[in-house]
Amino acid sequence: MVRSKVEREGLVLKESADFALFEKTVRATADKYLMEDFSPRFFDLHGSSAFWVGAYDHLGHVVSVQACKLDDLRDRSLADHWQQQQRRIFVDPNPQARLGTEHAHDAYHMRGRIVYHGNLWLRRDMRGKGVAVPLTQLGFLLSLLKWSPDYHYGLMSSKSAQRGFGIRIGFRRFVPRGTHWNVAPGNIRADDWLVYSTRSDLYTLATSILRTCDEDPE
Repeated sequence: MVRSKVEREGLVLKESADFALFEKTVRATADKYLMEDFSPRFFDLHGSSAFWVGAYDHLGHVVSVQACKLDDLRDRSLADHWQQQQRRIFVDPNPQARLGTEHAHDAYHMRGRIVYHGNLWLRRDMRGKGVAVPLTQLGFLLSLLKWSPDYHYGLMSSKSAQRGFGIRIGFRRFVPRGTHWNVAPGNIRADDWLVYSTRSDLYTLATSILRTCDEDPE
């Protein structure tokens, strides 16, 4: 299982819905960047609709973080949600930023229970050791178990998407644009891709992971 792959590297995994603690944990990393989507300053985040996972080394130092949040968008598309939410978070406090309207094509058709997966960070000395994939897949699987969402998505730099990182961790659909910015805020990438999986994709991923574990239990 993905958890055992991570634990074999000597890491301890902790799941939480305490996003005040998440902010404190993120601020203690080298990256220090807390995404607005997972900030208690912008959202009321509760265990029924959000969680985060931290991985820690034998000294108790954080090695990795990630977070997931569920939005019920049965009455509007993901693009409509972005148009409202991104404007409120980024444009209203920053008049220089200008949100466009030509968001990722697929986002205009995505409705239902939609999970956003973000704030992914892995400590530099742990990169290239084979833990990035199982750590991230853990977020996919927890999302599937908790919510069985219609969609599970992220926003990924075009470079990472084109290098195949998204497919390795479990995303199965790729759109060469995320949110559309005419003038992006300083802390937002303007070249992000929408990467996502459907519920069916998530079940297929879980099945393939179980099959791999059965074939190679070590």
